[in-house]
Amino acid sequence: MLGLQPFILISKGAKVMLTMNLWASVGLCNGSTESIIDIIYAENHAPPDLPIAVLVKFDDYCGPSFASIPSIVPITPVTATVNVQDSILERRQLPLTLAWALTIHKSQGMTLKKAWIDIGKRETTLGMMYVAISRARKFIVINNRTNDVW
Repeated sequence: MLGLQPFILISKGAKVMLTMNLWASVGLCNGSTESIIDIIYAENHAPPDLPIAVLVKFDDYCGPSFASIPSIVPITPVTATVNVQDSILERRQLPLTLAWALTIHKSQGMTLKKAWIDIGKRETTLGMMYVAISRARKFIVINNRTNDVW
């Protein structure tokens, strides 16, 4: 519902992606990916309770520092509300999803530090291979059939 997962399994070190624009002008955009540094719970609370905040390190973040640590951003739960057939539905969740892998469609418009691309035996949609390989700043090609590296 509006970019919020029904549940999310997270841990320190997990790769996550923002699922909504929080503050686009400083780099907190839908699709931004990085790693969880810490998870903060209220006193006397622990998993599976929703944390107060998740500290995420975003290399491209250019906003104010959190606790004098550059690039660390506290991501707090948000509430999404939808009106469906005269009923109001709400979901409170962290605007994050696990991001160990992305589809080519989700990667459109991103610049990635590195990417492992598996396009299969053939391209099924014209232009998908170009979109996939043009996301990374630099790349190494590995031919799985011969294990050659270029």
